[in-house]
Amino acid sequence: MAEKIIMPQGGQDLQFGTIVRWLKKEGETVHKDELLCEVETEKAVFEVTAPRDGVLLKVIKQDGEEAEVLSAIGYIGEAGETIEIKEGPTLDEGSPQESQAPASTTITERIPGEKMRISPKARKLARDQGIDFTQLTSTRPDGKITTEIVQSAIREGLQPGRSFNTERGHPVRMDRLQRVAAERLSRSWNEAPHFFVTVSVDVTGLLEMRKERNARSGSVKVSINDLIVKAAAIALNEMPEVNASYYDQDTIIIWDDIHIGIATSTEAGLLVPVLAYTDRLPLHEISRKIATLIKDARAGKFSSDVPSRFTISNLGMHDVDRFTAIINPPESAILAVASAQKKVVVDDNGEIVARDMMEVTLSMDHRVGDGALAAAFINRIKSLLEDPAQLWREE
Repeated sequence: MAEKIIMPQGGQDLQFGTIVRWLKKEGETVHKDELLCEVETEKAVFEVTAPRDGVLLKVIKQDGEEAEVLSAIGYIGEAGETIEIKEGPTLDEGSPQESQAPASTTITERIPGEKMRISPKARKLARDQGIDFTQLTSTRPDGKITTEIVQSAIREGLQPGRSFNTERGHPVRMDRLQRVAAERLSRSWNEAPHFFVTVSVDVTGLLEMRKERNARSGSVKVSINDLIVKAAAIALNEMPEVNASYYDQDTIIIWDDIHIGIATSTEAGLLVPVLAYTDRLPLHEISRKIATLIKDARAGKFSSDVPSRFTISNLGMHDVDRFTAIINPPESAILAVASAQKKVVVDDNGEIVARDMMEVTLSMDHRVGDGALAAAFINRIKSLLEDPAQLWREE
């Protein structure tokens, strides 16, 4: 019996994906786990592999076409099976039916028709932009409102409250990654009551120990960010109340697994690849895996399939004194790391000395934790960074 090839979701809150290219043609023999096609979501490019041995019987969505996540984009089956796609509103969407015709298997899927006045993506876009889609006109024979029609309305200035003069500017279209980031972070800022706790960390010893260790290490060179990730993993393991998510007014979920997101700047925008089970990894493995994650992210691909529980945003390489970050939902906290800078400070002996100082700021969801928890957590990270031998202890 034929089996569906599914559009992968590839991340939280994603609803649609686009076929980048098929690498197999209809009628070709394929083997289980063989690469079939590449698809793109708002976050990354994913490879779709064959769920079984067989023949690629039918390609439902062609190169460049869009499909809802978890919907069928093709079918694999035995040679001789027939796949028939029928249009019409008579079948429930997502409920394939088998033909009773002998010696073949016929699978019928509903393609949205007259009863679907607006596609789910177009409906969401219209709602987010404050557009009444019932006032829009479709040129399609079925009268359906598509994403392109809503986008056209946006360009024509049909949004309420958007009547400012744009004559001295020029519009720049946001790509899908930017739109998703804007939506998620706006929701986080509006729904999660953020508060911020900042500490100054003396990283003089950390920088010296890192330089010394890297000089006598092999191919793996540990970065400052790797050390911060290690410190965060230790602190999350010790204080699981931070490794949590707000669920509803009665429930907070404390996660058993520690997966740390690494905010990464790419040509496509900000991506957050996830380092899975960070607390189980020694420092050299953290360094190796993060390098791979960042390389894949900048190539437009994710190599992790677990959800992030806590995120680190490091702008240390951009010469910033301090910044705050917006929580990445559904997490409850994010750590913002500024640049290490030479500063004049007073040491424990009352002497004025020059030290390498770095400010880190924890943004926390007040529904999950209070100031005392946030202060204890960020000061634990501070203590680990100021006593760096603890970070190499497992090596």
